[in-house]
Amino acid sequence: MGWAIVAETSNKENAGLNGGLFNMFGNSAGIVTPIFIGFLVQWTGSFELALLYIGIHAVFAILCYVFFVGEIKQVSIN
Repeated sequence: MGWAIVAETSNKENAGLNGGLFNMFGNSAGIVTPIFIGFLVQWTGSFELALLYIGIHAVFAILCYVFFVGEIKQVSIN
């Protein structure tokens, strides 16, 4: 779904920049999250805090979309 939004909202001049930023943040999360979960599991010996961490992030993402993002549309830069 993320790439569909990036493709729909990017104009031709900024499509590469927008795609690069999208990939940067996605890849950073893909690196940091497993490392942090590994530390949580090593520290506590269980996955309970790791699951709580993932659940809190999911709720936070839902709240951000509902209350802050609003309508998704193309923005023109002139």
